[in-house]
Amino acid sequence: MDEMDPFEARLLFGNMLDNLTGAQPTIDRVSGFALKHTAMADDLLDCIADKLDKLQVPPRLNLLFVVDAILISSNRSSSQTWADLIKKNIVATVTAVIPETPGGDSNVPQVRKVVSGWKRKSVFDKGVMEKLDKLLGKRSGGATSESGMRHEDILKRIEEDRERHKRHKEDVWIRPAGEVPENELELYWETASDFNDADWQEIAVENEEYQQERQLAEIVRKSM
Repeated sequence: MDEMDPFEARLLFGNMLDNLTGAQPTIDRVSGFALKHTAMADDLLDCIADKLDKLQVPPRLNLLFVVDAILISSNRSSSQTWADLIKKNIVATVTAVIPETPGGDSNVPQVRKVVSGWKRKSVFDKGVMEKLDKLLGKRSGGATSESGMRHEDILKRIEEDRERHKRHKEDVWIRPAGEVPENELELYWETASDFNDADWQEIAVENEEYQQERQLAEIVRKSM
């Protein structure tokens, strides 16, 4: 099969981004297309950047989920191509997803979780992670109900967040094919650290999401 030309790739990828939602199957479909056409990574990242500028704030989070899926998959295969390209603009990308608006505030908890995953898997170097940590700083996540999203969209996001959280927990246990069991134990022994600020931050994120879900559940209950 002939290699797809850049124009066709951008056209198809752009159409996929137009139909992107927070549902995991659509995120997997878009990220899978990107990974299949790594030779056109620059063009595809341009498409993501263009789409980011055109979207309302809440759904920009879905684009970050695509970027995250690409990074995690390429990191698992020990490929640095995507990470090297993405890190050039990752701070600007995250900034666009969490502007200081109600919509941006509602995206903060999920962005914290994504960034925490990158830190845990050493996707980016220390310098990039420090910039992202500084960007998030003491930003608190606003209630999704205050983001201007419709009632149906709020319920949809709750369900999508739950599914994604489940997938992320499963991802922790995915190991390379053919790995010797003792190697996994040795890896955890060597990389496990003392309880630190990153762990406290992850607990805070989990608690923040829990409180938001309780608030949203109460809103839904009262609206019924």
